[in-house]
Amino acid sequence: MFEAGLRRAATETGYYAAATRVLRGKLLLVIVFSVLGFLFKMLGALLYGSRALLVDALTCIGNMFSLVIVIHYLIVSSLPPDSDHPFGHLRLRYGGVIAVLAVYMFIAGFSAATLYFSRGGYVVEEESTYLAVVGGLFYAFAVLFSKGLDEAIRVYAGFTSAELVETLVDIPSTWFGHVLGYVYDLAGAMVILGFLFYEALETYRKLVVNIADVSPPKRVYDEVKREAELRGLVPVRIRLRMIDEKTCSGDMIVKPLKGIRPDIADLLADEVQEVLRQRGCEVVIHVDYAGQRPSKIHEMPRKLENL
Repeated sequence: MFEAGLRRAATETGYYAAATRVLRGKLLLVIVFSVLGFLFKMLGALLYGSRALLVDALTCIGNMFSLVIVIHYLIVSSLPPDSDHPFGHLRLRYGGVIAVLAVYMFIAGFSAATLYFSRGGYVVEEESTYLAVVGGLFYAFAVLFSKGLDEAIRVYAGFTSAELVETLVDIPSTWFGHVLGYVYDLAGAMVILGFLFYEALETYRKLVVNIADVSPPKRVYDEVKREAELRGLVPVRIRLRMIDEKTCSGDMIVKPLKGIRPDIADLLADEVQEVLRQRGCEVVIHVDYAGQRPSKIHEMPRKLENL
């Protein structure tokens, strides 16, 4: 029990330390501006009758839930490796992307049902247009400050960018809905709903690419090959995959040039691994001594090497 308590305390400390690293700087501004944008659009939807603004406000609710989920997974993905995740938690950030898709599909379904039952007519008041403008401005600042942040946050920012497009639809549709009739507002709501489905489809496509273990660009292979050859190690096979947009991993088989002793080849391979690791590519190097002596896999724990 005492050991379990220590492990739990260490995990909690690690989570809160990671949260401190993540929840700072521009990300805090993204949160503040998103909350303000949500509040203004929701008030416009509840008080002044626009269905276009209602669909927009529902996506704002989705934004709020999505932001919390994305931040949680971003914090977890930044935790160091442990016994259950020896290669780290990096890919857990995509759990946030999956959750974002689930939230927005629920919002889209609810919005579609709301629009269906609004066919009989309703009244759109002028003030809804003003609140749509103010809410859209706050979301514009949220998108601006999300640039350069983690990829998972940028997925959230993609849906937040959709809020700007929705605002451009909200403004004329609420105005004409007030002046000419609800049909214009209802048409704007349908446009926003269609755009929401389009954004979800694009996010799904990008998610599949990110988790499909695709190869990095050719320049990465060239860099790995160059670092090995500079040290007299000739690559026989290189296999790399992208873990996220900035990190890759894989393995490589190399043969040392004639005259390089096995122990020197091991040191050179270790040096290549460290150089590549600092550049964001974790590569396990297998040195093929071509019959000189049994080969060795680098990065093997020392206690296992001595068995």
